[in-house]
Amino acid sequence: MGSRQQYLISEIVKVCHKLDQKGFVANHDGNVSVRFENFLLATPTAESKAQINADMIITLDLAGKKVAGIGKPFSEISLHLAAYKTRPDAKAVVHAHPPYSTARGLVGACVLPQLPEAIISIGDTIPVAPFSLPGTPPSDQVVVDALQVSDVIMIAGNGVLAIGDDLEQAWLRIELLEHLCKIESYAKSMGEIKAISDSDRQKLLEKRNALGLGPQVRLKQVHAPAVPAQASFPNDQLHKLIAQEIRKILAGEQ
Repeated sequence: MGSRQQYLISEIVKVCHKLDQKGFVANHDGNVSVRFENFLLATPTAESKAQINADMIITLDLAGKKVAGIGKPFSEISLHLAAYKTRPDAKAVVHAHPPYSTARGLVGACVLPQLPEAIISIGDTIPVAPFSLPGTPPSDQVVVDALQVSDVIMIAGNGVLAIGDDLEQAWLRIELLEHLCKIESYAKSMGEIKAISDSDRQKLLEKRNALGLGPQVRLKQVHAPAVPAQASFPNDQLHKLIAQEIRKILAGEQ
């Protein structure tokens, strides 16, 4: 039990340092949490993500009350609790302010990925949750609504939030969304974007669903009968399957 907890704490520290190194946070921006048994391990409030170390990670109960650690819970813990409640499949939550995707949220412009790999990875549309004062019930509700259609969302005036099966997946979803927003910004400065056709988008979404990705599929799985352990795929095998399906589509195979 202790080794698993220490591993998750080390993963939180890694993600915090990545957020800082990538410029996705500034000052005390951002927060990270992960499920551990019947608790949450989380970053403390009022700490730069560049300075986070293992001794600073706090333990919370599932109501957001601190049960161990020297820091205090961050003020937006309710966003994380709302995410875990509305998406029981989520094991980790990362919230940050990456510049390009945060800017998209400020202008209320959802993202329609035009790269096949991205559509399979994070979906057809990345929504913008409307502005609401942080730390209020309406703020939690907009996150609840948005996470029912996407695993990563932009929040008007409050950056980006992603969930995942683990911290790495949640982090990668934020990284990919920021990458897409940056590419689109460059593309628009060069000319008109040539959109993927509706029929091709549909094929990509069918592949996404077949791989068990996306809230519509995942929420159904939460309430479905348990699948034997031998039927599940390790992360590396799932990644290989995604890559294979993308290559087929790009090669024009049916």
